[in-house]
Amino acid sequence: MEITQETASKQKLGYVVVRQGEEGYIGGYLCADERGVPIEFWHTTGSPVRADRLQVLLYGKTLKPELLGRHITGSLLGDEQGKPRIKPHVLLTEEDAILYGVDLPGITVILIEPVGSNQIINDECTCRRIVTGAGDVVIRWKQENTAEVEQLIPSLKSVDVLEPFKRIYALLDELGGKGSERNKE
Repeated sequence: MEITQETASKQKLGYVVVRQGEEGYIGGYLCADERGVPIEFWHTTGSPVRADRLQVLLYGKTLKPELLGRHITGSLLGDEQGKPRIKPHVLLTEEDAILYGVDLPGITVILIEPVGSNQIINDECTCRRIVTGAGDVVIRWKQENTAEVEQLIPSLKSVDVLEPFKRIYALLDELGGKGSERNKE
């Protein structure tokens, strides 16, 4: 998709999904403007990632954040040479391993969950219930990003922050040949 001056000046929201399938983990990344209009989409359906037994033993409990956050999400947001693609102002995810595993300089990562999805608000400094265009959600972030998150919260009030995740799941299903198999909500 060609980037126009109009696209370049709008706030960009990134959405990343990583899901485990039979072949391994696959991911999808959608960068959209504040209205949800896609700017770019990248996926890893052609090359699922699977940890072997030695990696499982070597990484232990750090495997999932490393694999989902640093390896898969990092490759989705960078080109073949590791250079950043279109840089979102914020990266939203539904996976805590991505929040704690990814380190993207200049990009604030926020874990977002619908209210009632068994989350526990245990740290008011890095976890808050907010109202968005999708209704009430709970967001979490790393402590060092608190100032950036405080500035972003007002701009999320009019955005349906959950709907793009549904689009990514549908796209991953379609690209993986499972378009008609997934139970659509």
